[in-house]
Amino acid sequence: MNAKLFSTIAILAPAIALAAEDTAKGIAYFGAGLAIGLAALGTGIGMGSAIKGTQEGVARNPSASPRLQTLMFIGLAFIETLALYALLVALILLFAV
Repeated sequence: MNAKLFSTIAILAPAIALAAEDTAKGIAYFGAGLAIGLAALGTGIGMGSAIKGTQEGVARNPSASPRLQTLMFIGLAFIETLALYALLVALILLFAV
């Protein structure tokens, strides 16, 4: 091959490596935003559904209200834990790359 081509590749190699690193960071940032966004959406829908179900249950049987509220709060804690796991994954994506 041509010596000029090899010298051009040698000069551009650091720039190509830097562009690849920036691309990986961009993909990681996009993935982190997508992870926490979808987690917030999903947990919001899940919490709304759990509260709706509890309120309907209390409306049908008011004497079961304490038990239903206890179960609802336990379920909401598990749902919130899923959001925290998504936040953890997003932070790992942001700082690991």
